[in-house]
Amino acid sequence: MEKYNLILSDPPWKQTKGGIRKCRPLQGRKLDYPTLAMSEIKDIHAGFMDQAVNDHLFFLWTIDKFLHESESMMAELGYRLHARLVWNKGNGIAPCFSVRFSHEYLLFFYHGKFTPVALDARGSITTVFEEKAAGHSRKPEISYGIIERLYPDARKLELFARRPRTGWDIWGNEVDCTAFLEKTEYHGEI
Repeated sequence: MEKYNLILSDPPWKQTKGGIRKCRPLQGRKLDYPTLAMSEIKDIHAGFMDQAVNDHLFFLWTIDKFLHESESMMAELGYRLHARLVWNKGNGIAPCFSVRFSHEYLLFFYHGKFTPVALDARGSITTVFEEKAAGHSRKPEISYGIIERLYPDARKLELFARRPRTGWDIWGNEVDCTAFLEKTEYHGEI
């Protein structure tokens, strides 16, 4: 089996839609998909590490609430942070009716030696990109374009994928998987 050079993960972080209130009774209900604890996400990531070459890249979607835990989890798995890319989605929730969270992070890690980006992409990508959110938890098309421009020849795997994508293997509970988890401590359903 040929191993992966790049993994992208958009894990279903354990959270809800907000607290229950009289003025907004739908907040506080569960999300429309199953969520996982940090330990389960870590086990899944560890399970797929065996399917990657030693020197590989890992892009991880996260939000403010899980930023530091995400970075710690990846460090425990042997990854080093290269960059925090920020998706400005132009809208977002305002928890406790305070400030509006209008961004998410796409963390850029590497394992082993850093793999240089494609020559024509060097220095051309900024750490902030904009695209309107197209739906709850749906990630922007521009993010795939950025990754594919930086690493056009990498063998790519998307974890927790929501749809097939040309040039990528996929794994998750919303797709017909083209990659499979061989060993892990995770025993739940995904």
